Amino acid sequence: MKTSSKVNALILAGDRQASIQVKNDNKAFLLLRGKPLFMHVLAALQEAELVGDIVVIGPKDRLLRALEDFDMERVRVIEQRDNMIENFKAGYVATLGLEEEVEFWDLKGTKYEQVPVLVAPCDIPLLVANEVDEFIRRSNMHEYDYSIGVSSERVLSCYYPSEGLPGIRMVYFHVREDLLRHNNLHIGKPLTFLHLDYIEKMYEWRYQTRTANILRMFFSLLCNGWRLVKGLRVFILLQLSLYYDRHGHPKLSDRLRSLVCFNRLAEGIGNALGARVQVVYTHFGGAVLDADNEKDLAAIESRYDDWMDHQRNLFL
Repeated sequence: MKTSSKVNALILAGDRQASIQVKNDNKAFLLLRGKPLFMHVLAALQEAELVGDIVVIGPKDRLLRALEDFDMERVRVIEQRDNMIENFKAGYVATLGLEEEVEFWDLKGTKYEQVPVLVAPCDIPLLVANEVDEFIRRSNMHEYDYSIGVSSERVLSCYYPSEGLPGIRMVYFHVREDLLRHNNLHIGKPLTFLHLDYIEKMYEWRYQTRTANILRMFFSLLCNGWRLVKGLRVFILLQLSLYYDRHGHPKLSDRLRSLVCFNRLAEGIGNALGARVQVVYTHFGGAVLDADNEKDLAAIESRYDDWMDHQRNLFL
């Protein structure tokens, strides 16, 4: 059974520990077509059929100033905490309609334990409502605790540089069936996770082309005991396949990726988090294209109309 009822949503727009600035500013407030990036994300979530109430967490006063003329129906803004995981916990409590003073872990074992939340970052301005709805419909929150969205290289090739026009070319997870990129959308029931703290570690070390982050992730997996042995094997194979692909050895890369199937990817993540994990395809690509650096932001600015038209035409 797939998720069919409305899911409340959380936009992470904080700028404290482990956040990445672009142009020396919080990415949430960078302007694209006269609107801050987070407002593009907020508009897509409001338009989605399967999204209910929306919470935005970040620098509250600045967010509210940006939203002065915005329709705040179904939208709640709360002050950021010290880091991403604390923002997530406080934001989740707010999506339940509870007061901010309620402690996240006090809800463990209550009726809220089975309530999912949709989580999105503030810097994916190409997000469209149809991709949000597709992701929610495909996420099985009856049988899983956590759904992670991905898109295929075949979908994302539409956003590559071409004919002298700028574009964005991503780094992929290499699995047997496909080349995949995380699309920045999550649905989860966080009170069911046994190892919620590990999400923040993965967020801090998310740039896996940086050697230091690869080593941190490796030793963290190695030191966390038997539950992560399968995850460690998947991690090593993914890193080796990526390395050989980036260094001109595609045949060797393909041989290694053949050892990691799609289901093993979900299993490895699930072992790390202590949760039942599902990996969910979406077929638009806009949620993947985050403004993580000035070059990618410039490409989004230049190609915005073309790329948004492309996504809208996918459902015509």
